[in-house]
Amino acid sequence: MSEIASEPVRRGLLIRAALQVLAEAGGPVPRADVIRLVEQRVQLTPYERAPFRTNDSLRRWENHLTWASTDMKAAGWIEKTPQGWLITDAGREALATHPEDGAGLDVESGQAYRDARRADAPETPRYQRILEAALDFLEPGQWTTYSDMAAVASTNPQTVGYVMSGASSEGATHRVIGKDGRPSAGFVWSDGRPGTQREALEAEGVQFDSSGVASEAQHVRTEDLRAYLEELGVLVAPPQRAWLVRGSSVDGHDLIPTWRQEGYASLRAAKLREVEPGIGRPELKAIVEEDYSQTSYAAKAAKLDEFHAFLSRIQVDDVIATTSQGKLYLGTVTGPAEYVNSADDLSNLRRAVAWAPDGFDYAELPSEVKARLQIQYDVVEMTQQLDLLGKLLAAQATEVEDDEPAPPVVERELALPNATDELARQLNVDRAWLQECIELLRDRPQLIFYGPPGTGKTYIAQHLAAHLAGDNVRLVQFHPAYSYEDFFEGYRPLESGGFKLKPGPLRKTVDAARENPSTPYFLIIDEINRGNLAKIFGELYFLLEYRSQNVDLLYATDDDIGFTLPENVFVIGTMNTADRSIALVDAAMRRRFAFVPLHPSEPPTDGVLRRWLGASGLDVGVADLLDELNRRIEDPGFKIGPSYFMRKAVHEPGGLERAWRTAILPLLEEHHYGDGIDVRARYGLDAIRARVARASAAANSGPGDGEPADPA
Repeated sequence: MSEIASEPVRRGLLIRAALQVLAEAGGPVPRADVIRLVEQRVQLTPYERAPFRTNDSLRRWENHLTWASTDMKAAGWIEKTPQGWLITDAGREALATHPEDGAGLDVESGQAYRDARRADAPETPRYQRILEAALDFLEPGQWTTYSDMAAVASTNPQTVGYVMSGASSEGATHRVIGKDGRPSAGFVWSDGRPGTQREALEAEGVQFDSSGVASEAQHVRTEDLRAYLEELGVLVAPPQRAWLVRGSSVDGHDLIPTWRQEGYASLRAAKLREVEPGIGRPELKAIVEEDYSQTSYAAKAAKLDEFHAFLSRIQVDDVIATTSQGKLYLGTVTGPAEYVNSADDLSNLRRAVAWAPDGFDYAELPSEVKARLQIQYDVVEMTQQLDLLGKLLAAQATEVEDDEPAPPVVERELALPNATDELARQLNVDRAWLQECIELLRDRPQLIFYGPPGTGKTYIAQHLAAHLAGDNVRLVQFHPAYSYEDFFEGYRPLESGGFKLKPGPLRKTVDAARENPSTPYFLIIDEINRGNLAKIFGELYFLLEYRSQNVDLLYATDDDIGFTLPENVFVIGTMNTADRSIALVDAAMRRRFAFVPLHPSEPPTDGVLRRWLGASGLDVGVADLLDELNRRIEDPGFKIGPSYFMRKAVHEPGGLERAWRTAILPLLEEHHYGDGIDVRARYGLDAIRARVARASAAANSGPGDGEPADPA
């Protein structure tokens, strides 16, 4: 990238030129005219003309002059009226008494602003000082939102409204509108003047589209306000932030070894043109809209957030975290973002990083860190976990050994790994059974585990998916009220009125899968039979069977080219047969899913509890009790699964009796409701223990010595 050498912006010279423009005008001058006339008067340097880091359309000198206008107002040199900036007698005096370079003007006005803020400090809450300073920043032709103001002041939108109702910057309060970009219909001027909020904004030059949304180009966002307030000293920027940047599954490739060897972190950014570090969000949004025009709105929004964080928010000395092969790796940012035309097109946008030499086992991480690592985006802020990460990072040296060559990046196709002995031991099932499940997914990427409660359907689904796809797993649970809008996408109401199309878990999974076509992505649907599948899947039901076809979505726009379900999206469902028999599943669902039973009396479930008890050093006799209980239950769909007994608390004194009384018997009472069966007499723990004892005695007494069979 070509860079302009850094140099001081001649702020004092800009202040002097602005005062001269106002003195010669003899009346108020609109801000835009002040900017234009100052530009004609001052010979600006290339550095001063360059874009400001948080707003590419705002040049560096213009940004500094805007900030300086607040200082001039604090010094009493200018007034800001609805018609524009107006010089005062004090301003004329300052212009006459300071040298041509204006250095003294900068110093004096800046001190006046700081003194004014300091005078307010004892009796004014911090959030109020921040909000009032932010209001001072808003010029005619600009707007911001209650949410932007609340975010920069670390408060809530309601508090913003309260502060504005008594704010001294009366002339700017109408420039704060709803977060969807629409003025408030209930806006009332505090002095009772007529006119709506929109009319006032339009009079100042704010443009609105046909739906009443203000122009995004005129939006002063949270980051713009924060940069201004940090410059003034009203806000103190965090000295350090922390970020999760993913790179272990970029189109099927694990880039983390290369990152650590060569000292960088990266985003793929395969379609993003070369842009300058520090680019403003509005400008970047326009670029992403164009460069990623063929992707969905949700994917574009995610890309915008990730690129903006990587280009503009991440700073030198921030902590970078990433995960690979069950480990967390940490490093420190050492350089700005740069664009590299990588040979493999997998790491075009990079930041230099000094990586710590070793990783940290995922299982040993603090729970707060592990929870944050579950968020499925390529860039995630982790500043709230900075202290925890810092303690880990402090334990290691920050230099990476460079004697081991980085492994070459090779092309790969979509593939599901085979089952392993370790996975089989973890799940207490046979490896051959797990391998059969994987073969079913390779043949048909939809599978359902079905069986009675407690047979480990969800547990196996989660661990199998994690083995096959790592972090690329989402879980949802269906229920009778679940809908297409919840599952895929739908319009959701906004606080300020109106609706916005929001993606659901399937849409998010598909968007991520399209970015990495050789990487598997799994969506687990727990209790899939509890939802109305035709209602939830809608037109997507067709795509479960015909992945190469496309369909028009319910909320498609005129320029959508049709939606397809990528080959690398896999679905695992779980079905509780106590809720709905497998026989009741319609033919369309049977054709689209492979069905794998998990019954307590059949492999692989029949041996799970006995294996777990043996491996845990616990009494395997509990497995005999479960076997006898299930022999007494005639309906196979209501037999009891082993997971009820695979908790340590069950094997503490009194734990088995408590679990039997509060978990097992209530299930069976519901099953036998109204049929006259004495559930406790037939299935109670004492009754089952007695039957197991009799069976054991009969087995030990030898042929011919057994007792008569129990007629029950």
